[in-house]
Amino acid sequence: MRRTTLFAAGVVAAFAALGLASSHPANARTVTVVMDPPSTETNRFWQTSGDNHLGPALQPLLGNDPETGEIDASTLAHGWEVNDDFTRWTFHLRPEAAFHFGWGPVTTADVVHSYALHTAEDSILTGIALLRGAELEVIDDHTVTFHLPEPRPNFLFAHAGRGIMLIYSKAQYEAEGLDGYDRRPAGTGHFAFAERRVGQGLTFTRVDDHWSGEVPAVERLELRYVAEPSTKLAMLLAGEADVVALPRELQGDATARGFRILSSTNAAMQTAFMFGNLYDPDVEGHNPDLPWLDIRLREAMNRAIDREVLLEVLYDGRAEPLVRFMMDSRNEGYAPHLAERFEAAYGFDPERARALLAEAGYPDAFADPVIPIISTTLAGNPEFPVLAELLQTFFAEVGLQTELREMDWGSLGGMSRARTAYLLRPMRNAPIRPTDQGLAIFYSAAGNPINFVEMAELEAMIAELRTSTDAAARDRIAQDAFTFLFDLYADIPVASVGFEVAIDPATIADWRYPGATAIGLGHWHLIEPASP
Repeated sequence: MRRTTLFAAGVVAAFAALGLASSHPANARTVTVVMDPPSTETNRFWQTSGDNHLGPALQPLLGNDPETGEIDASTLAHGWEVNDDFTRWTFHLRPEAAFHFGWGPVTTADVVHSYALHTAEDSILTGIALLRGAELEVIDDHTVTFHLPEPRPNFLFAHAGRGIMLIYSKAQYEAEGLDGYDRRPAGTGHFAFAERRVGQGLTFTRVDDHWSGEVPAVERLELRYVAEPSTKLAMLLAGEADVVALPRELQGDATARGFRILSSTNAAMQTAFMFGNLYDPDVEGHNPDLPWLDIRLREAMNRAIDREVLLEVLYDGRAEPLVRFMMDSRNEGYAPHLAERFEAAYGFDPERARALLAEAGYPDAFADPVIPIISTTLAGNPEFPVLAELLQTFFAEVGLQTELREMDWGSLGGMSRARTAYLLRPMRNAPIRPTDQGLAIFYSAAGNPINFVEMAELEAMIAELRTSTDAAARDRIAQDAFTFLFDLYADIPVASVGFEVAIDPATIADWRYPGATAIGLGHWHLIEPASP
């Protein structure tokens, strides 16, 4: 038995802070955080892709250390146990944990209820397959066991910062139904939900008698949704915002006027551009007319990109080039030989790119040689539109025909679900997922509707990885899968970056955060206001 107790461009955004008070500080105040709008505005977390803007109020079972990002027992569960083959996970709830607005203590009944909500057919959460298929056994009011149909060594990931299950009150549901959640969901966090203004943002208020004994230094938290970068900057300069998710090309304007840039304590996200529908011919959604089905075009597109320039423009040089999307040195399957091969296989070489296109007979040999590149915005990734423009510029230099299309994130999701996403689109891995989950979500049938690769050879590797409990074997299988994707030129890897925000030092002293959520935001109760 194993036992655990506890950048011409823009960049990604996120926030963070450090500071915990045991009593209300004299400078308690309202903090306004300005960020990109989410793709979906709802209090029903399971009907989002996982962008948790409800994080100040609603908690998952587990948390993350603010410095290291490691999963810990800092929220609703005070510990957990797992059997040797990772098929049985038991969580122990804190008996003192309670819901806001008088909806009573947190019990295993709330966990079972929340599991049913998040795994229902209407759930569109990214990575929900990691949670589905479990049988829940209630041991007592504060102990619940998840019996899984196969080994899931990274099951904790579903219950921490990037969690795909927040805990909702069953008592509130039985009294008010889903309408009660829509009006004012009762959470367990250090802040209570106050108001949602569709298209504008969210408001939360401090819980003065929080069950944890921790009292935030911030009295009121305002999340404001603003898409236009110049408007965000203007709000910061005018004193209308305390924390702002600014593209990196505007961060210099902020720092020149005395504002500070904060970054997450860890590399918190990977970015890439994905080729739509790299499927075997017998897979639904396969389209033989897609020009990038020819591997020579996928290599040419990667060779056309000057990544040094790309990272400087997008991230002001404060990012690391990404070798393989989903591969991280902190996770199993890291393959150092791919880093060694990267320059030879993916390095900037426009002449090689032109030669590959000529060898493929591009454009004449293709029914439709035009490559649609999606320009879109996503909360936490203000650099995506600039990235699309840069790729179009690099591609044009080697003779690729492209079309830039603006599309919102929700519409992209709809195309993916219909398996008609015949385009190149930006994607992020935020926070950086466990290897087996990342591979399953983006590169196998289990990830439908957002999987970009569906090939029998890779499916076999991922299936073997998901059922293996031997650490050495899992590492080897994951390395093989990453090597397969590398040789396939399965996507266009871009960068590994931290989450950054601009803060007003007159109002915010600090905020340490690990970037462990999909939007980079978290540990809201650790915001430390500046001294008056």
